[in-house]
Amino acid sequence: MSITEQLARFAIESRADILTDEVAASAKLKFLDTIAVMIRGAHHASGTSALRVAQRMGGNPAATLFANGEKTSSPLAGFVNGVAAHALEYDDNTRGVGHVSVCLVPGCLAVAEEAGASGHATLEAFAIGFEIASRIAKGLRPALIDNGWHPIGIVGGQGVTVAASRLLGLNVLETRMAMGIMASSGGGVRKNVGTMGKAFHVGHGVRSGIFAALLAQDGFSVDPDIIEGAEGGGEGHQRFGLADTFSGIGKYRLHLMVEGLGGPLEVARNTTMVRMHPGSTAPSSTVDGVIALATEHALDPANVEELTAELTPQCVAIAPYAEPSDEHRAKFCIPYSLAVALIDRQVLLAQYEPQRIAAADVRALMPRIKITLPDDLKHHRGQWGENGINWGESRITVKLKDGRVLKKAAPYSRGWPEDPVSWDDVKTKYAECADGILSQAQVTETVDMIAGLERLDKVSELVRALTAKPGARK
Repeated sequence: MSITEQLARFAIESRADILTDEVAASAKLKFLDTIAVMIRGAHHASGTSALRVAQRMGGNPAATLFANGEKTSSPLAGFVNGVAAHALEYDDNTRGVGHVSVCLVPGCLAVAEEAGASGHATLEAFAIGFEIASRIAKGLRPALIDNGWHPIGIVGGQGVTVAASRLLGLNVLETRMAMGIMASSGGGVRKNVGTMGKAFHVGHGVRSGIFAALLAQDGFSVDPDIIEGAEGGGEGHQRFGLADTFSGIGKYRLHLMVEGLGGPLEVARNTTMVRMHPGSTAPSSTVDGVIALATEHALDPANVEELTAELTPQCVAIAPYAEPSDEHRAKFCIPYSLAVALIDRQVLLAQYEPQRIAAADVRALMPRIKITLPDDLKHHRGQWGENGINWGESRITVKLKDGRVLKKAAPYSRGWPEDPVSWDDVKTKYAECADGILSQAQVTETVDMIAGLERLDKVSELVRALTAKPGARK
């Protein structure tokens, strides 16, 4: 049986009892976190641009746009809501996989609404899509990202494809066809990281995954074993399945895609990092370390002669920009993020507003922040989370003008598996993101609905609550 068939068979034939209490709790936390940033991101410039284009295109009113409550086709709704969910760089990240929740939540909500699916069925589809995306990612990475691909539009799109296939009632062969269609649809070029393009990668993956499932449902046929290239294919077309095309010939580990398939699900493993700071994930450990030093020692930025951050090569490769030319690059500019962390002692959405980025106090401190790559941290270059590799391991040294030298090791951030956050912590983040968009009554109601998502007869009940105008619901 091919890799593609094994994954498709697992996606479609897994029973409803796959949704254990542990799986459901983890999935609901990811829904709470992703919906929070999607609500806010829908009003970001990239979210509103995606919305306007969707309105120009039109579409069968099957799924809701979270920006304004209008309806359009499920692929277009998935695109717009996916862009919104990644617009702020505030969604979660799973080690060795990437930003998979940000694809699966908007994708599952759009398809579930169109299909009239229950909360239980939606959580099942999410957990299964999360599993397939994770397995494909671990098989293709790290070569995928080293080749210049931003992975999530490729692997997250596959997760959306199988989740949509399950919600729409496709059979195994149709799901294999959907995966094949998605393989010809995925993309995402790393040079667009630090622009609106990164959110486009997510939205495109969501749209493509839903569209692939709809095409396959209607009988559109492609190669049913798309992941693996044909043995002995030489340089002909059959050689270039998903793995060879995106990771390079032989630069993948297909066995990781099916090894232990049917065992504990990735969604319930302690591998997801909830971002409590917007911005690139890996430097958030250093951001936390700087905040801790500044708070503990009541640091006056004017008394800081130099702040040195010793980082891993991968951390600097992921957040490489020296100048915060706009909010997108600021979130991938380590000197800016550390400067504002030291001064403000918090890094939330407000710290990436244009006026804060341009502020004189932050700009004056940035030249005193130095980034180094010590030899003993270079072994962390590779696949995050594999064999102890930790892209976020860092050390901070602060030299003060009064002669004191402060040091702190910062190997992880709050929200990472080593220091996980609670449901109440994410509720606080939800309230931050919903401020000025949802009423307090809506915040309370929708948080409760997400907490009991498996009990909802239809996911559309949650969608309506999230998109009603404040004060319209009693």
